[in-house]
Amino acid sequence: MRIALSVEYIGNKYFGWQQQNHSSTNTVQYFVDKSLSKIADHKIKTICSGRTDTGVNALNQIVHFDTTSKRSDKNWIDGANSNLPDDIRVKRIYRVDNDFHARFLATKRTYKYFINTNIKSTIFNNAYTWVVGDKLSFSSMQLSMKYLKGVHDFSSFRSSGCQASNPVRNVSDVSLVKNKGVIVFSITANAFLYHMVRNIAGTLVDIGLKKIRPKDLHIIISKKNRKYCSKMAPPNALFLWRVSYPQKYKISYNTESILL
Repeated sequence: MRIALSVEYIGNKYFGWQQQNHSSTNTVQYFVDKSLSKIADHKIKTICSGRTDTGVNALNQIVHFDTTSKRSDKNWIDGANSNLPDDIRVKRIYRVDNDFHARFLATKRTYKYFINTNIKSTIFNNAYTWVVGDKLSFSSMQLSMKYLKGVHDFSSFRSSGCQASNPVRNVSDVSLVKNKGVIVFSITANAFLYHMVRNIAGTLVDIGLKKIRPKDLHIIISKKNRKYCSKMAPPNALFLWRVSYPQKYKISYNTESILL
């Protein structure tokens, strides 16, 4: 029997999602697998939709696992959450066909990055935003959005250590909105390169600060070289927001933001 879950977590205490080796105990996956194994009475190993990095958050990380244990949806969710740290939570459960795969069947992934222009915002907002001050030109940042959309080689925005064999990604949607001093950068693509969103966010801030022009984003993409993009943005303001699948799997979401 195959089960999928929607999991949310605050990433600041963890070395990303993936458990790197058997001795690695400070990853989100370690705690999720440990909790589910206790409920199932056998070893569980989850497979995720996308491996978030150290410090990155998730509102809807989709994972799947196989089990022979029969439990109600409520018992799976309540049992898992009772054994998880307070900053990791199972939100929803989906009974899926055995051909479902959280990673390989994902059609789109959406990330949101929160840029805070309000230097007097609360410490709670500061914890999950990148506080850069009020000198950003929102209009300049908006002008650069058009250069991100479409199929591009995003080599300029991947960090060393990226294991992807193909740097081409299809960005189907991008947006930039401002609410109460927080600029929310949203990007949807078929997949992402290592540190891609944070590298783009850092470049957008430099555009907002007018260190570079909006059209320079197009030039940076065309260079296909990491040295041309800006300093990488910090991880605490990045959220894996949602992951899309073929309709037949009926993966639905609650994407209410805790911010703003």
